[in-house]
Amino acid sequence: MPAAYFLHWPDSELASLTEVTPATLCLRLSAAACRRTDDGQEGYLHPLELLFEGATWRGDGPALGGVAHASLLLDGQPLGPAAHVLPLPLDRRGVVVCTLRLISGTVLQIDAVRVVVQIADAARFQASHAC
Repeated sequence: MPAAYFLHWPDSELASLTEVTPATLCLRLSAAACRRTDDGQEGYLHPLELLFEGATWRGDGPALGGVAHASLLLDGQPLGPAAHVLPLPLDRRGVVVCTLRLISGTVLQIDAVRVVVQIADAARFQASHAC
């Protein structure tokens, strides 16, 4: 399935990181900075959930706030055109490592064996009006 969006981690907002079932983590973005692939329009997709299966995580602070930098690697390689850009939707298995540095300085790392990102029917894309 071709990508409908490219997620750009910086400028996204992390709402929560929760365990939804044993060893399955849900990273929920209240606003995901994205670019639509069909027309190149930049904006925000919200909400957006990334599910990590077979997952463990560690962090040095609360999992909440603006994302300053992040990457998601599969078997040591970025899934998109760069480590900080992620094609959506997504369903991949392998050695998954997701690292986020929040604006607050908190660093989070998720290690998993599968990552799934589906764009829910309730998700909305709002175009950016930034100059």
